[in-house]
Amino acid sequence: MLVDAAALLAHMTRESARACALVERSEGGNPGESVPLRYRISARDLLHWEYTVDEAGATVLRQACDGRELVQDSGRGPLRSPVPGHDTVDDPRYFYSWVGAVDTWLVEMLRPVDLLARVRVTSVAEEPSGTGLRIGALPLGSEPSPYSGFSMPDGRTLDMVLDPGRGLLVRVGIRAADGSLIDYSLTEESGSGTA
Repeated sequence: MLVDAAALLAHMTRESARACALVERSEGGNPGESVPLRYRISARDLLHWEYTVDEAGATVLRQACDGRELVQDSGRGPLRSPVPGHDTVDDPRYFYSWVGAVDTWLVEMLRPVDLLARVRVTSVAEEPSGTGLRIGALPLGSEPSPYSGFSMPDGRTLDMVLDPGRGLLVRVGIRAADGSLIDYSLTEESGSGTA
């Protein structure tokens, strides 16, 4: 498989994104009875974005930033935070960007370099269809709280599929030490508009 390294790196460190991810859990390898959660991100750039989490058709979380204000609402009324005009040591603008504010695991799917720096890759193989790379990995070590990404050092293994043409992980499976599986996948709603 030939890969354009410059294009891949540009995609893997993207500042804009449009994607939808589905998260499903199963216990001991059997499909669980939990309702899948749907996560949507639409980001024009780092400080202009909207993020929602839906469960059973209802929005349970909405976060958005218009470059001036970050708004978060989980059903108890919106919390508003002004975006600072410039970075400071105590309040960098990164905290208001989609890569700093939304669930880390989704950022890692859309910006795989953020995850690859936190894992030890154990295997790489081309997908049988020739459209991606299957990557096996183990977390390297402890992450600062409140980290919500894929590389928690709790005995898990990661099975990922990288789409090198779009520079994103289209699927990440986490096998916990107890055998349960959590499957994260970008849906067709992400389409070719993911940038």
